[in-house]
Amino acid sequence: MIQGYAGGADAGFLDDITFEQFLHRAETIHDDHHRLEHGEHVSGPAADEYRARVARASIFAGLTVTTKTQINQALSNPDLQIHHGAVVTCVFRRATAACLEPTDSSAEPSWSRCRLGCVNAARTDRDAVNLGQHVTALERDLSTLALPEPLRQRIQFRLIEHRTALAEHESSRPTTVRTEGEEDE
Repeated sequence: MIQGYAGGADAGFLDDITFEQFLHRAETIHDDHHRLEHGEHVSGPAADEYRARVARASIFAGLTVTTKTQINQALSNPDLQIHHGAVVTCVFRRATAACLEPTDSSAEPSWSRCRLGCVNAARTDRDAVNLGQHVTALERDLSTLALPEPLRQRIQFRLIEHRTALAEHESSRPTTVRTEGEEDE
């Protein structure tokens, strides 16, 4: 048993990791579809593309995987290029990713250079909750008296950016229209 995990690259462990990545993406998109069906709100520049990709991926009929090539092809499917980060969901499209340099050949977002205003960004209600918690943490950091001025300015900039994203998320939420005969609870 240990040989399969502790062996060299030819032992197949990397293939197992790739397959697990594929399963994780498929399960995540299944969860995304379920949440959208139950009214999760999505905002941001890539909100429409997020909904479209989740809808297309939800009709996935299944796949018998017998080779590593099939897994890699499935992972490169654009509909599976939805990556959930800490405060934003990336509907990844390499050509428009603000986090990547033009010479970068990465097939996934670079979270350390993520920009909330990127055209690949979508905000789910889950992201908005996390973003709100991050705002609270930044406000706490900002109240520290001994904070160096350059850091204070960066935190203030982030707070403005995060509060704007939260306000846009809430203001883009569809209003529910009451039908005749509906009563308040």
